[in-house]
Amino acid sequence: MAVIGSSIAAQPLNAARSTSELRRAAEGTWTKPARAECQLCHKMTPNMTPNKVQKVPGRLLKRIQLRDGSNTSAKLAQEWQQPLVALSDGTLIFCRKYGDWATEGWAIVILSNEAHFRLFGTSGRMIVRRRKDEHYHESSVMSTGTHGGKMIRLLSLLLFLLGGEVTANKRPVINGGALVVIPEDTPLGSEVFKINATDGDGDPLTYGIIGPDSFYFSCNVNTGQVTLVVPLDFENRDLLSINLTVSDATETVRKPFHIKVEDCNDNAPVFYGMPYSVEVNENTPPGSIICKVTAEDHDNGGLVPVTFTIQEVVPSSDSDLFYIIAADNRIADIKLNGTLDFNSKSTFYQLTINAKDQGGTFHNAFIYQNTTAYVSVRVVDIPNLDPEFIGAPYVSSISEHSPVGQFVLKVSAIDADRGIRDEILYYIESSSKSNLFNISMDGEIRVAGDIDREALLEDGEQIILQVVAQEKMPNIHGQNATANTSVTIRVLDIDDNKPKFYNCDVTDCNFTADPVDKFFGEIEEHSSVRVPVANLTITAHDPDKDLNGTFNLYLRGKYADHFTVIPERIINTGLVQILVKDSVSIDYEIVHQMEVEVVANDTSLPTDCCSFAFVTIDLIDINDHTPEFANATYTLEIKEHSPDGAILATITATDPDTGVYGKITYSLLPESILNLFQVDSSNGTIRVVNGDLLDRERTSLYYATLKAQDGMNATGTTLLEIMLLDINDCIPVAIGVYNIFVKEDVDHVSIQIEETDNDESGNNNSVIEYEILPSEYSGNFSINVTTGLITSVGPLDREAIDISQEGRIVLTVKLYDLGVPSLSSTVNVTINVEDLNDNGPIFSQTKYTFYVNESTLGPYVGSVKASDHDQTELNNRISFSISQGGSGNFIIRGEKEALGQYLGVLTFSDPNLKLNYEEQNMYTLIIEAEDNGVEGQSNTANATVIIEVLDLNDEPPYIDPTSLVDLYISENTTDGSRKIATLNATDPDTRHDLEFQQLAMSCFKNGKDVGNICYDWLWLAPDGELFANHTEDIDYEVCDLMVMLLRVEDKLTFLGNRYSQSVNQRVVIEDANDNTPEFLDIEKAFVVIPETAVINTEVASVKAQDKDSGDNAVLVFSIETVEFLFSSGGTQQLGNILSITTTSENGIYTGSIRVASNLDKTLKGQYRVTVKAVDSGTPSLSAIRAITIFTIDDSFRVVLEFSRSVDETTENMPAILQQLSLATNATVFVAGIESAQGSKRAVRADDQKSTMTVYCIYNNGTAITSDKLYRLIRDNNDVLSTLIGLGFRGFGAGGQITQDDNNQFLGIIVGLAALLVVVIIVMISTIVCMRKSHARKVRAIKASKIAKALPGEITEGVEAIPGTNKFNADGANPILNIELDLGTDLSSSSSDRISINSNYDNILENKNTISQNMDDDTSSLSKDSGVVNEPLAAALGGREYISYCNSTLDTSDL
Repeated sequence: MAVIGSSIAAQPLNAARSTSELRRAAEGTWTKPARAECQLCHKMTPNMTPNKVQKVPGRLLKRIQLRDGSNTSAKLAQEWQQPLVALSDGTLIFCRKYGDWATEGWAIVILSNEAHFRLFGTSGRMIVRRRKDEHYHESSVMSTGTHGGKMIRLLSLLLFLLGGEVTANKRPVINGGALVVIPEDTPLGSEVFKINATDGDGDPLTYGIIGPDSFYFSCNVNTGQVTLVVPLDFENRDLLSINLTVSDATETVRKPFHIKVEDCNDNAPVFYGMPYSVEVNENTPPGSIICKVTAEDHDNGGLVPVTFTIQEVVPSSDSDLFYIIAADNRIADIKLNGTLDFNSKSTFYQLTINAKDQGGTFHNAFIYQNTTAYVSVRVVDIPNLDPEFIGAPYVSSISEHSPVGQFVLKVSAIDADRGIRDEILYYIESSSKSNLFNISMDGEIRVAGDIDREALLEDGEQIILQVVAQEKMPNIHGQNATANTSVTIRVLDIDDNKPKFYNCDVTDCNFTADPVDKFFGEIEEHSSVRVPVANLTITAHDPDKDLNGTFNLYLRGKYADHFTVIPERIINTGLVQILVKDSVSIDYEIVHQMEVEVVANDTSLPTDCCSFAFVTIDLIDINDHTPEFANATYTLEIKEHSPDGAILATITATDPDTGVYGKITYSLLPESILNLFQVDSSNGTIRVVNGDLLDRERTSLYYATLKAQDGMNATGTTLLEIMLLDINDCIPVAIGVYNIFVKEDVDHVSIQIEETDNDESGNNNSVIEYEILPSEYSGNFSINVTTGLITSVGPLDREAIDISQEGRIVLTVKLYDLGVPSLSSTVNVTINVEDLNDNGPIFSQTKYTFYVNESTLGPYVGSVKASDHDQTELNNRISFSISQGGSGNFIIRGEKEALGQYLGVLTFSDPNLKLNYEEQNMYTLIIEAEDNGVEGQSNTANATVIIEVLDLNDEPPYIDPTSLVDLYISENTTDGSRKIATLNATDPDTRHDLEFQQLAMSCFKNGKDVGNICYDWLWLAPDGELFANHTEDIDYEVCDLMVMLLRVEDKLTFLGNRYSQSVNQRVVIEDANDNTPEFLDIEKAFVVIPETAVINTEVASVKAQDKDSGDNAVLVFSIETVEFLFSSGGTQQLGNILSITTTSENGIYTGSIRVASNLDKTLKGQYRVTVKAVDSGTPSLSAIRAITIFTIDDSFRVVLEFSRSVDETTENMPAILQQLSLATNATVFVAGIESAQGSKRAVRADDQKSTMTVYCIYNNGTAITSDKLYRLIRDNNDVLSTLIGLGFRGFGAGGQITQDDNNQFLGIIVGLAALLVVVIIVMISTIVCMRKSHARKVRAIKASKIAKALPGEITEGVEAIPGTNKFNADGANPILNIELDLGTDLSSSSSDRISINSNYDNILENKNTISQNMDDDTSSLSKDSGVVNEPLAAALGGREYISYCNSTLDTSDL
């Protein structure tokens, strides 16, 4: 064992040592260990990290710290008296005084990596446990005195045995003040202060906080940083008290610390006394106070005044009707700013009152908080208005002569004060015709006398009544409230009068005068049909109205069939006319006067229906005869161009009338004929007026009308036909123009001359003969004298005609008649000789040779020449074509040099075409020259053209497309560089030097460009070999497709492009399963409530993904282990209590951890679940993630009582949870809803009491107690009022509902019985333990005596059996190796099997007890010593026990 500083050599136990040496050894240098390896109650968890401590609620923090090895030392230092010392090798020595009613002494405990010692000052017994080969051997080695005064000797002996060098420990010091100020709006998770501590030894420090208010904060045990985890509220708590703790693994120091909460503007003003509702009379004067509102701001102790404003008035049209002024800091008065009116304005107003504080800082910003409240103002109506008629003025109608008492109409009025509605009375104040109507008290108007419409015509056939409506009760002024309205009653007509006749115009008739029955009129004989009788005025009238005044008219009498009357039907009044119906019968020569009778019949009257009017009509004579000619038509003849005055004929007419009616006057019609002929108006003689205009060739026949007219303008007419006789006065004329076209070389050409002579045919005046007058080409033609047919003597040749004449021959032909004197004329005949294609093209030579460089731009190759002797361009125009050869590479175009002479220019078909020697080095073309003959006839000639191509290196290379296939390569291979393909390329040129070139590299992942990450993964050699470079770097996860852009270059290219077309070579990367699944971080704490976690409830989840693809990326989750970490220390492996299901979305896999079996509600601590994610690749890869699920026990159960039934509370559950979440900012879980009597849901329908059990849990795993929830709800008025509206009435006592009397009585009996059983068991156990303890004391004394007699080296090398007090197989003590009389089987000792369970639950529940008194601690030592029994004994034994601990009966608490 290494010793620092001065050392004392380890010697055997029996070696001689002086008392002074032992004292010097005890007073030597002491050092602290870096770590103490001991167990307290359960198996130690030495590697607990500070982060895990921080996540545990403040209430459990102390429990977890005690499980850390270093904090165990601190606990021992707290429980045991000083000094706490340690050897340099990590050995710890504890010294503690103990005592009871019988003994008093000291106990020393030494913890070492090599040996454990326990010394007890009363008996002097020392037990040494040394470690060898992972086993411990324990023996009693010595006995000292029985007095505490020998403590120095015992300590010195231990130091001598251990041979260690020790030193004293310096306690940590907490620096800084004891107060910090924090704004109440500090965000959760913010660092609020940091514990600053120093240690004189430079030991690592562990920081913590405790105290009643420590749950507000979380402390980092390594750094001392304190962060806020529970929201602060100045109005609830303005000062928090905690204790700061700092530990150096040996000692723990505390310091009281206070946190002052600084107020922020986090509260809006709160209204009191809501809801606000008032009633105001409509005559309330302006300025009156109608309502008071009260609001208070809880910030700053409620001392800051609140500003009140009216934010909105509904309806908005009266927004200025109210105003508000503050009465003090909390109260404001709402006053009227105008007048109210129940009828013309709104009867209800809703005012939105805004209460705003004075502003303050909140979340580092200056803000104002405000709250709104609503004030309902109902306007009260008062009787200040007169009644109002509904639907006034009133109009109704009634038939004349209606019976008395008949209902006419009902008037209705209402009280204008709509909020009062007084009873209304009615009476008639006045009437335009009195005594015809009366009115009842309820407003019904009825007939009171006989009514005649015809007597009311001056009044407009109506009666106007003035009706008064009066309220039954007086108004606010004590007067009668009345209202007037007019009632107009229109009298309807009935048919009670027959029609009558009057001798007047309709517009000027007095129908009150006597009617007339005799009338007189006149009309001319034979007047036209429907001509009215003149000077006759008859008006028919029926005084009845509208359809009642309708009647029919008709005629009767001797002459009634000669006339008709209109209209046949009249309504009320109409003008009556008599019209001619038979014009022929009205003849003055037969009768001079006629009479008819007009009948007016009212068909609706059964009797006395008709009236009659007698009409006398005088006939007036007229002229009814006209002049007449003997013949209807006369035919007259005269020579054309006769002299003026020549008489054609005399024609007369006769008229039987005498006097002026028989005098006849003649005239010719139409007026245009008077330019040629005239007639004597008195005797009918017809003469020529202008003979020069009489031209038979223009008009040979004229028509005219001869009219005879008597003195009364009566006329008679006859038709004249005047024919002109012919004379020789017209010259023969050829018809048309003679310009004909004939083809040359035609044997027979004939031309027919067409002529005309306008003289009359059939005599010599119109007989015509022909002759050709001499000219240059007239000898080539002849003409028939009588027919005028011209014919050619022989064939015509175009080439024989002067070319300047363009093939035209002009002949002059004379035409003459045989009249006296003879008349003649001439006509030109033009003969156009058309050129025929009778001459073919001729090439200048039959063979041409041209030379062209390959790959050379320039379309010109060469020219050929041809000519044609035809005169016209139509026939001598030559076109060239390539009839054979050329492969479409050449074209030839014609160019005109002169008439009939053309060039054929030979060029490339494409200006950009370049010939390729390698493809073809010579072309032979047959050039065809063709003229353009008419009618598709043409002549051709051929010539041969040879084109020789001169060779150049001008062809670009090209890559063989069959070699460009998709290539595949796997990722992450270890091949290094390897060839994956060989690309092929060719060049058509005979000489070439090809080289492959890489132009670019594109990298893609899932079709998206990922940059140049793969730029060096491929390498292309100049000969086309493609290599995969650095195959170990090829990664499918970053790039799954490589596309190389490449080309080939011909180094020997002379002309043109030396490069091939750029092509893409695709290389597809195949995925390999080379990525393990990756768990994703979930920023969430998982919490489970065993009471509510039914099977298949999700309690946690994990997320993972795999960068591979396909099956390699398909993940499956499984649960490897489920381990429960007890709050009191220790772990327990659990079975299949949880299951996990796997789902995926967008490549993210989620494992839902669910409850597979019912959870144990008694377990306190947390579940540590190890989840494994495995992909589906070959071979598969996996990853493991451990998650923590915090359990919330029933100490955080909150029972809420409701005055509603279970069904109603269940229905209201969403609203209740919403309000609880608003109050706590936590997640609320419902454990159950029960009847107040305890039966879940199985209650009567009329049961009105129920309870709801809930848990309120924050995201960090902490929960809210019932007291905390009570304060949160109490301080939130909105939530409290809403919950009360949902039936909330308080919290259940202790989270449980009181049972009925029978259940309470039964529980008392069971409790007493259980207590009796426990007392009996404790007594029996005490007796047994005392007996065995005595036996152990005897054996220990014997062993100590024997040990004193043996040399020290005998005991060396003996190994202890850890955690046991058993003997070896030979029945020997493992320390002394000799036989002992044991007396009793020590293996049955209960102290060897007892579970030293410190039961931290009980420690935490008993908040007032931090450490037990000396008697309790000594009683917890192991009973093996026979002196004391304490938890440290089991820790030193290093034994691990699994036992059941009843927290009610356990007495081993620290």
